[in-house]
Amino acid sequence: MKLSKNVLLALSAVCVLASSGVASAQFTPPTAPEECAAGRDLTAWKTGRTSGESRVASVWKSTAVHQDLDALSDALPGVLSSFQQTLIGLAGGRQVTPYVQCRAQGYADGFFFKLNQLFGQCVIDGADWGSFAASVYCSLSVELGGLAESSLFVRSPVGQCGNLFEFTCEDVYRYVGSEGAHELNPIVTSYLSSQDIVLEPFPGCADFTDGEFLAAFESSLHNDCSYLPVED
Repeated sequence: MKLSKNVLLALSAVCVLASSGVASAQFTPPTAPEECAAGRDLTAWKTGRTSGESRVASVWKSTAVHQDLDALSDALPGVLSSFQQTLIGLAGGRQVTPYVQCRAQGYADGFFFKLNQLFGQCVIDGADWGSFAASVYCSLSVELGGLAESSLFVRSPVGQCGNLFEFTCEDVYRYVGSEGAHELNPIVTSYLSSQDIVLEPFPGCADFTDGEFLAAFESSLHNDCSYLPVED
């Protein structure tokens, strides 16, 4: 996964500040969304959140990163790719249930909360998340022969970068899912160009964005791009 240039530049700046002894910001821990706020679903969300935080902590302490922000920044695309496969694996080759949805939401919330804590700011913006989440939707749709009207997420993870987040996320999501058939808004096109981002449409996904799957696609897009800001 290629991160947008502004995110990479921001991470580099944070690395410089951290090496100069500037403390990272303290972010408010995420809480479960309403859909995962009770019973078995709350347990699933809490378990997922713990797993997401632990995954980042494990990478942070690994010999490859060795608690160095520069090394973590370099490793982030690979870490996000592994994260995506973990999320897809949670569905286990079957339709997404509320329990699986809450487990995946918790994992994503914990994962990005820990990253934001380490870097001292939000890590992923609307273009990054739109491409990432659309790929998750497409992977599951192709694997399962289509999804019911529920995505893997209740909303985007807490703490994404909020500059036109929903607008950019939704436009990129449609482009990736439609295999490039969706015409990007000129504002989004200009932004992507300024950040040197080349979107990669998901092969074989277009059939799962229209017709009998249109409702599922629109529901997933809406959920996955619903924005909650960073609280620090």
